[in-house]
Amino acid sequence: MDFQKSKALLDKINALYRNISGDPRNISNIEKDLMRSYVLQFYECFLQLDSQATPIAAPPPPPLAESKQVEPKITLRRPETAPPPPPPPKPEPPKVERQPEPAPAPPPPPPIVEKPVVVEIPPPPPPPVVKETPVPPPPPPPVYQAAPIDDPDLEELFAFKTATELSEKLSQLPIGDIKKAMGLNERISTQAELFGNDANVFETALSTLNQLRSFDEAKDYLVKNVANRFNWASKAKKDKAKEFIKLVKRRY
Repeated sequence: MDFQKSKALLDKINALYRNISGDPRNISNIEKDLMRSYVLQFYECFLQLDSQATPIAAPPPPPLAESKQVEPKITLRRPETAPPPPPPPKPEPPKVERQPEPAPAPPPPPPIVEKPVVVEIPPPPPPPVVKETPVPPPPPPPVYQAAPIDDPDLEELFAFKTATELSEKLSQLPIGDIKKAMGLNERISTQAELFGNDANVFETALSTLNQLRSFDEAKDYLVKNVANRFNWASKAKKDKAKEFIKLVKRRY
């Protein structure tokens, strides 16, 4: 059995479970298929352990019993008896003549009903057709562009590479609510490290980010209201800040 391969598969299963447990109502088919593939490979590692075990020798067959002489069976037949005589026929009951029933009286003639005079009223003329002028579609909303950031360390927090592997693509699937996508421990640690352990600022930021329409708007909001204020570009907060911004990007 390859224990290193089984440990790597177990780590992948745990990582994927933590990812989908954050939003159990929005589990995609790709995540389900990937979890089934990891579990099947993990199970096959243990099947290889069973195939390497030493086979158990089969017990020797029991000795053949000595053949016994079979005595011929003698069948005895009973003497045939004559069938009993048939019972005598039953007498038929006497026939009773029935008198014919009288014919029913003919039904009375139906009453004569005069038909009412129907006066045909011509239908009203159709209403005039009024042509409606087409309403022009509303103009598309303007595309929001985020303002450039002067601090290169802060700009680095919002830069992400294009996902190439399946596991990376699964970790970037869209979410409907940032707060619901975070576990309880993740919310507590994010509030303590990135929001100065201020619950009001943290709840206000999550509510505002859920209402924005694009990642550029969210970027401007975080830079102007949170990132500079709590020094997200510092070395101690950089990894946690990038992880939180990656979760915010999945909202759009």
